[in-house]
Amino acid sequence: MRYRSTRGGVEDCGFVDAVLMGLAPDRGLLVPKTIPKVDAATLEKWSKLPFASLATEIISLYIDESEISRAELEQLTKTAYSNWRSEHVTPVHHLDGDYHLLELFHGPTYAFKDVALQFLGVLFELILTKKPKGQERLTIIGATSGDTGSSAIAGVRGKEGVECFILYPENRTSPIQEAQMCAYDDENVHALALRGACFDDCQKIVKGLFADQQFHARHSLGAVNSINWARIVAQIVYYFYASFQVDAAPVFSVPTGNFGDVLAGWYAKEMGCACRGLVVATNANDILARFFASGTYSRPPSAVETLAPSMDICVSSNFERFVFHCSGNDAAQTKSLMDQFEKTGAFTAPPALKAKAQAEMKAASVQKEEILATIKSRKEATGYVLDPHTACGVRAAEDLKSQLGAGPVICLACAHHGKFPAAINAALGDDAKSVPPEKALTDLLSVPHRKDILENSARAVIDFVEKTMASRKPAAKKARTA
Repeated sequence: MRYRSTRGGVEDCGFVDAVLMGLAPDRGLLVPKTIPKVDAATLEKWSKLPFASLATEIISLYIDESEISRAELEQLTKTAYSNWRSEHVTPVHHLDGDYHLLELFHGPTYAFKDVALQFLGVLFELILTKKPKGQERLTIIGATSGDTGSSAIAGVRGKEGVECFILYPENRTSPIQEAQMCAYDDENVHALALRGACFDDCQKIVKGLFADQQFHARHSLGAVNSINWARIVAQIVYYFYASFQVDAAPVFSVPTGNFGDVLAGWYAKEMGCACRGLVVATNANDILARFFASGTYSRPPSAVETLAPSMDICVSSNFERFVFHCSGNDAAQTKSLMDQFEKTGAFTAPPALKAKAQAEMKAASVQKEEILATIKSRKEATGYVLDPHTACGVRAAEDLKSQLGAGPVICLACAHHGKFPAAINAALGDDAKSVPPEKALTDLLSVPHRKDILENSARAVIDFVEKTMASRKPAAKKARTA
């Protein structure tokens, strides 16, 4: 399997190079040159596999054995998906009627991003062992609207040769999300709160650092955001796993911010996963819902703060991969559209691209009162407490029901409700008292926190990284000679 950039600047690279590159030098994203197709006999075999074994089968289709052997990949998936709170890793829970929940929050940080980032953490560790002597280091720089940061830190904390810097907007995550990033005392992880920032500011800085080839090479950068192809390929797995748990091809309704999760669902469908539709569920930050309605991708002045902070995103980075595929893998057209977007804040898709995108996915935007009402109604009807992001997915599917047809609907349950007590209290009122707190999360609020507050600028982040890496080098050398 080989990879190329959505903008044409990279035409042929391997899996490991794609993972380490993160963002291509031309600012495009890496995509597979072909999408593997899976036949019915293979699907039948896969349907009987436990999650880790299924992950090995699917991910192996995207990696040449000359880069990572079958035995090495089996060990990676075994390590990544051990010690989860559910033996099924991503179990499917029947909610009511046609509605099911794909519970993605049974990992260490109670969020769907653990599925990919637990894998990515051990993958980075393996890749470092294959590097030449003296080059066994990796500097991870990522941006988060809440969940990626904590999942990334949980995936790489304490790992030898890895230094991790996570940028997040100060005061715009939930208190528990921030605590999950700041409650660790491992010296190799750094939570950086940017003063007055929104997620898109953080993401823009990270993309700029990856595009700076000198900085990239000097610090051996690695990406943990969903611009990293390894994030996407790991998330493909649970679409297949979920499809095997229901009796007919489902619609998947996906709470969406940066577009990586629903894109993984699209790749799964292209491979042969049973799927009769994909729903892009947004909150009030509705750049994607507006695109699917009009064909115009237009960035608003800033993100709106909502009850679902992990979706408070103006620019959905992974959308570029979808644009590329909907254009017929036309790198020149994709580059032209993305250049226009970066210069003007908007582009309008050509008719063929618009029609293809609308045929592949449907979208809906869910507002604050609708999120609260959905949490409340499902709690009263079923006893199940949805987190605000999952509530977006459920409500979007309900709003689009007449277009989806009959059959199972699987809503991706992206996070545990315990991460968002303020939203649950607002939705349930006095009934919130009947919802026990998740002690493993609330305990984090009372432990010492490590974070650094920086100005919202690339310069401030660069200076912090340079200073930190300079101070860490002597310790690393001492460790190697001890």
